[in-house]
This record gives sequence, structure tokens and C-alpha cells, in this order.
Amino acid sequence: MGNNNSGQITNLAYLKQVSNGDNNFIKEMIDVYLKQTPDVINDLEKHLKNKNWKLLRAAIHKMKPSCPFFGLHDLYQTVTSIEEFAEEGTNLHLLPEMIEKVKATCDKAMVELNQQRGKA
Repeated sequence: MGNNNSGQITNLAYLKQVSNGDNNFIKEMIDVYLKQTPDVINDLEKHLKNKNWKLLRAAIHKMKPSCPFFGLHDLYQTVTSIEEFAEEGTNLHLLPEMIEKVKATCDKAMVELNQQRGKA
């Protein structure tokens, strides 16, 4: 659903729907995502390095609410799995690759949202 033919991973349809097309609200939501996401990514990398699963789980949990707003359904699934693994202490060997995927997806999403912000 979040993907289209251009390879774009974000989709603002849901955000436009819940905001009733309020461009100021859309820009504000994008601004919050652009401001908070780099900090969350840094926290994820730090907590992974330190093997602090409790703090890693708390950091990844912060990402969940924004995923549906921006049509990032694949990211939501990955974030949910990371949260579950960190909480349960299972599949921890998968976390480095999963967090790299989250970082790459968020980097691409931030570029796209920055571009879309100018059009909103």
C-alpha cells in the first residue's frame, strides 16, 4: 500500500484523510517526524551497541505511531518485531540487520517527506 511505481515508500493519503486535508497539520506532522527520527535512530544504535534491550525497546516504540500516518506499513512490521524481540530477549542476533533496515527506510522516508512538505 505504501509503495507505488516510482519506488516511493511514503504515502500521505491516511494523514490527509485524518487531517481533513489541513496542510498546516500535515506540515507539522512531517516536521515532528523529521525532527524526532534522527534522535530515535541514534538511540537505537547506541542501545544496540550497549545491548540495553529495555531502552532499545522504548526507543523503537516511539516510532510506531508515525508509521501509519506516512504509509510506512513495512517499517511498522519491522518496528513491531524489533520491539517484541527486545522485550522478550529473543532473536537478538537479528536486531543489527533489522535496525539497519529501519535506518535505511527512515532515511529514505525523511528525504521523501522533506520533498512532500514543500508541496503540502
